[in-house]
Amino acid sequence: MDQAIRITLARKKTELKQIIELQKKNHLEAVSEDTAQDQGFVTAVHTYDVLEAMNSAAASVIAKDGTKVVGYALTMKREFANDVPALTELFERQDNAIHHGQRLGDQQYLVMGQVCVAEEARGKKVVDRMYKYMRSCYSLHYPYLVTAIDARNARSIRVHERIGFKLLDRFIGEESGKDWMLVIWDWER
Repeated sequence: MDQAIRITLARKKTELKQIIELQKKNHLEAVSEDTAQDQGFVTAVHTYDVLEAMNSAAASVIAKDGTKVVGYALTMKREFANDVPALTELFERQDNAIHHGQRLGDQQYLVMGQVCVAEEARGKKVVDRMYKYMRSCYSLHYPYLVTAIDARNARSIRVHERIGFKLLDRFIGEESGKDWMLVIWDWER
């Protein structure tokens, strides 16, 4: 594990701008098919204004090597469901999912909007460290962390299983046509 990589909360405009650059570099449309299969990919790019508003409501976790952002785990409250068009249908589906006999939308939960690690920082368990930090920051207020994974993203599926996420629902998006896996990490267990 590379201890030079520091895990913290995003607080600066320069950090948010670096998150967007990392999103663009790792978007499904920007990476080769081999890279997407082997290293994973992200499915949404946020505007700066939306990212700043999300971060003001609940700061995202970032990994930094010096001043460079080399990873992020975006924290999203449900109030941003309509601000990222690629994710809107996912919020509706997860709100209606049943977990422990209750509709998830009737409970408090936090959404991990997207996780990404720069190529040079991969293989160092940066995602594990960011998720551990996120849990320490937010688990007192939220019993669950929920995220959606494009079913083609084998690396992301493996990482989330290793962290402790469990499958909540799997469906084909009506608008996107994508095969989505909704996963949940129960912070109370």
